[in-house]
Amino acid sequence: MDAWIKAQADVTALKKGLITEKQLREESARFLRILIKAVAGGNLEDITAPEYGEAIKYLTGLSASRAVQGFSPSETAIFIFSLKNTVFRFLQDEFEDRPAELNKVVIGFSMLMDKLGLITFETYVNGREEFIREQQRSLMELSTPVIQVWDEILILPLIGTIDSARAKQIMENLLESIVNTKSSIVIMDITGVPAVDAEMANRLLQSMQAAKLMGAECVLTGISPQISKTLVHLGVDLSSVITRASLRDGLDLAFKKLKVKVTKMEV
Repeated sequence: MDAWIKAQADVTALKKGLITEKQLREESARFLRILIKAVAGGNLEDITAPEYGEAIKYLTGLSASRAVQGFSPSETAIFIFSLKNTVFRFLQDEFEDRPAELNKVVIGFSMLMDKLGLITFETYVNGREEFIREQQRSLMELSTPVIQVWDEILILPLIGTIDSARAKQIMENLLESIVNTKSSIVIMDITGVPAVDAEMANRLLQSMQAAKLMGAECVLTGISPQISKTLVHLGVDLSSVITRASLRDGLDLAFKKLKVKVTKMEV
């Protein structure tokens, strides 16, 4: 146990503060107990056997957790492979006078550690990918906010490029907000969109058509001169879409449609 901890002492994660030496020792001690129990019957080949169930479960949880905590793949894999190298040194001492037996045991244990190391790496990669996907989903939700600025008035400010995944998120958020707020007017502002191509324009039109089917009228604002020229050049038909130059103009139109008058109060 001490030799294994020493072999892990140089791992960068310790220096970066991602894990303490106490935590490392606790995790190592627990896995070592589980591994000793798993190999007690002499099976070093079939890790799908029931006796390895607890070991694989522990490694899977550990690797997934480290993926989220910010460990690198090598920092995660060294947990297993440092144990492999540590045990080899003890095996050499144990079988010093029996080279044939040493060779057999080393090969068997090496294959076992390689299999467990592969599980560790695959779990880490899957956990990291899931963590990244979750971050992307969160960022996508943050990048497509639907804001209720007045009774029956929603504003959807769009920034950046709109791909198919984001377009789907926009439509879902928009339709859900229309239902929840019972809004009748949606102002879709594209001031923060640097460029629009035919595909993106069609995605916006689909969102507006879906909103219309839900009983909400859409106003498109923030069309820059460059985007305007691009849409004309592409032949995108916006004849059925209400447009205004700015978000302020769109909001003014919404107030008129709802017969709302906003006046400045004298304090």
